[in-house]
Amino acid sequence: MGRSDLRHMDETLDLRSFYLRLIKKIWIIPLAAIIGAIVAGCIYTLVTVTFGPEKTYSTESKLYIKFAYDENAKSQVDYYNAYTWSLLMTTDDILDEVMSNLKKAGVSEDEITRQEVAESIAAEIPSDVRLLLVTVKNNNKDHADLITDATDKSLESYGETNDAFTSIKLLSKSEAALVTYSDKTFTAAAFGAVACFVLTIFVLLLVDALDDAVYVPEDIEKRFDVPVLGVAGKSEYFRNELQAAFEKNVAGAEKVIFISTDSALDVSVSEKDLLAVKESLGNRFSAQTEKIIAMETPGNVLENYRKIGTCDGVILGIPEGKRCGTMNDHIVAQLQKHECPILGVVLVRADEKFLKKYYRL
Repeated sequence: MGRSDLRHMDETLDLRSFYLRLIKKIWIIPLAAIIGAIVAGCIYTLVTVTFGPEKTYSTESKLYIKFAYDENAKSQVDYYNAYTWSLLMTTDDILDEVMSNLKKAGVSEDEITRQEVAESIAAEIPSDVRLLLVTVKNNNKDHADLITDATDKSLESYGETNDAFTSIKLLSKSEAALVTYSDKTFTAAAFGAVACFVLTIFVLLLVDALDDAVYVPEDIEKRFDVPVLGVAGKSEYFRNELQAAFEKNVAGAEKVIFISTDSALDVSVSEKDLLAVKESLGNRFSAQTEKIIAMETPGNVLENYRKIGTCDGVILGIPEGKRCGTMNDHIVAQLQKHECPILGVVLVRADEKFLKKYYRL
């Protein structure tokens, strides 16, 4: 008897055990979602507001164009489209007049440069070629208004001096207003919440997959080819199971050692677990249990190897939920190496509420 050929990572995930344990940690998932929402919302605010681009102010002017009659084509001029106007707004024909108008308004080129004007102005034809829409965007509200006035006057003057037009008249214009963008803080927060929700579930699954702890007696049976005596608990159900298995597998053995698999550094761990086992077995087996010796895991004390080599057998106490699976394997291997019989394994420090839910008791 000893280790099973089935290794921990080869085991099928016990979904019932997993979900029951997950219920205890279910608060982690909504908490992670809330934290994710807060973090994502803060990052969005930092990127778009705190360290985002400067404020931009925008104006919009609508101008009506009357095209001249082309004697050669016997029709009105019709080759001024959106692309034409977009290019035309940055030419000297327009910019020279704009800069001149700004100077007349008391604005020097040091205050508003030609480059700034060219980058601020945009023109388009929405649908009707006779309607010109001019947009001015600038980080300075006053500059936006000044450039708009100068541009509108420049276009009206251009309509008077260019043979392609009869006139260009200003229909309306708006005052500089702050450009607002759609607030996507809620979207960012929702994304952060969903991402953390999914990630947390994935992490919990991954942690459980790597968890080599035992939670129910069947976990021990899967990993070790040894008798599982039962659970050291106070419930009558578990006490009866333990007593029956103890009577079958241990009764009659004179020199018995009890070892808790996580007692490498402290023998008192084994002593406390042995006391719990004795309480679960009750007075019926008191004569035999009094002879059982608690011992720390062999390794730190050389004498312990002699003891396990001369005893009738060992009872192992494996704590529920403690991640000491590799140590469990190691101790079983050591006992096999020294030809020490394993009389049985007891699940100690068990959460009886969890076990009752698991077995639906």
